[in-house]
Amino acid sequence: MRTRKLSLARLTGTAALVAGLLVVGACGGPGAGGPSDPGGGPSQDAANAQNINPQDRSALQQGGRVRLAISDFGTNWNPKHVDGNNADISDVRDPIFPSAMDYDASGKATPNPEYLESAEVTQEDPTVVTLKLNPKAVWGDGEAIDADDWIATLLACGPDKDNGNNCASRDGFELLESVKAGADQNEVIVSFTGPYPDWAKTVGTVYRAESMNTPAAFNKGWADISTKPEWLSGPFKIKSYDKTQKVMTEVPNEKWWGEKPMLDEVTFRAISSDATASAFVNDEIDAFDVGPDPDANQRAQTAPNAEVRRAGGPDYRHFTFNQKAGLMADQAIRQAIVRGLNRTEIAASDLAGLDWPAESKNHNLFNANQEGYRDIAQETGLDYDPEKAKADLEAAGWKDADGDGIREKDGKKLTVKFSQLAGVPVSENEAKQAQSQLKNIGIDVQIVVVPIAKFQDGSVLSGGEFEIIAFSWIGTPYPYGSISQIFGTGSDSNYSKVSIPRVDEIAKEAAFETDPAKRIELAAEASKLMWESVCTLPLYQRPELVATKKSLANYGAFGMGTTTWENIGYLK
Repeated sequence: MRTRKLSLARLTGTAALVAGLLVVGACGGPGAGGPSDPGGGPSQDAANAQNINPQDRSALQQGGRVRLAISDFGTNWNPKHVDGNNADISDVRDPIFPSAMDYDASGKATPNPEYLESAEVTQEDPTVVTLKLNPKAVWGDGEAIDADDWIATLLACGPDKDNGNNCASRDGFELLESVKAGADQNEVIVSFTGPYPDWAKTVGTVYRAESMNTPAAFNKGWADISTKPEWLSGPFKIKSYDKTQKVMTEVPNEKWWGEKPMLDEVTFRAISSDATASAFVNDEIDAFDVGPDPDANQRAQTAPNAEVRRAGGPDYRHFTFNQKAGLMADQAIRQAIVRGLNRTEIAASDLAGLDWPAESKNHNLFNANQEGYRDIAQETGLDYDPEKAKADLEAAGWKDADGDGIREKDGKKLTVKFSQLAGVPVSENEAKQAQSQLKNIGIDVQIVVVPIAKFQDGSVLSGGEFEIIAFSWIGTPYPYGSISQIFGTGSDSNYSKVSIPRVDEIAKEAAFETDPAKRIELAAEASKLMWESVCTLPLYQRPELVATKKSLANYGAFGMGTTTWENIGYLK
């Protein structure tokens, strides 16, 4: 369902931001982190990495439509912009945007032949990659996708951090030495400043040059992509976009040079996440992301001719702490909150009725099914321990002076605000769980209800309009990119406003490190520093549960894999 180029943030049962192995995450391939939906799940079985009812095109009927639900459309369609790096919008963009790299269920990248004839490393140190473009590839107006487009795309979030572009991430792009045309406009030579093992992530996307080459176009030009058909390229195109009804209809692109799409139409309709199960049961949509919603899971399984396809998701649920807001500026309070939260209990509550293990996630960069995962909570000693939390708060001068169970200091109550996303059951549950658990250690949690639109347009996160907020980061095959994207000083996707100089250094070291074992050690060092700082607190790895019509093929729980929209269709 999602070809995530950045770490995306996701709402439960819908979607949201960025690319690394996170859900709003770091720039990269599918499952790229960014905020995804506000919803969550734990470790995945490698054998259950994808579940899409794979079928050859010959087994499918020509025609039919797929109706899908998202939470909202947002107001910025630029995949590289911090407010456009959103999983819902990514779902809608997927059939109509170019994608130069394909990813299998394990996250292995190969060039997409529709856009790249080849992508070869022609020099190892520093890394130089030569791209041979498919001369048949064109934009929506028939103009060729050429070297100028690649140059503008790669440099838009490149080394020039003062170029005025509000990028979701510059990870990988800031390592560029040069990008230039080769023998002609169908060849691009990409040079990095050192040995760069994750080069495929950086060269995996291309956008129209005019949409990337000025801050005005990059930041403001993507407000309504339906008015810019010349910026699109893919097996589908936009037929209509009803802003009032919040419905977009996509149909086969007559300029598409690849295999003809099996479907006649794909529609995306904005539906609140607490209403999607009803829409599915009532045959108003053909598939939806169940998320950690046991009622939706049960209802989907009882719908006629339907099933829930499940795989270990690349997403994870977490709390982000705004270190510049209110009492969240105090690390001692943030650490006390960590010790006051039973994350396994929160996971069990979120996942009740989903038949998925409730296991806390204890690494900022890796999920438990990834090589390099270690229990950072145990190594730092910063995990559930309410008695230690009480003692630490007491030592910091926070006393229960009034006998009401809420601590205070210098006449000020120990009150923190938890931003709950409206209409997102898992967000509501996590807010209530945090409120109940933290009251036990003397912290008053005030729940602030935030309209889903403020999450979808990026304003609540980018504007720092929260103290604590929960959502999912969508993971990618490139977890190291999350270090700079989500935790790097000054990054537009660093919603916690954390700044740890050593983590910034590690991000640079890990980018150029070609020894896998050394990279894993760097990741562990960075995770320990971030865990102690309490900028984000992982909760659990989220299962990917997608309810769909049984006859729908090549669609469902994609895991790390990309979506080949021209091959999605119904069985004969």
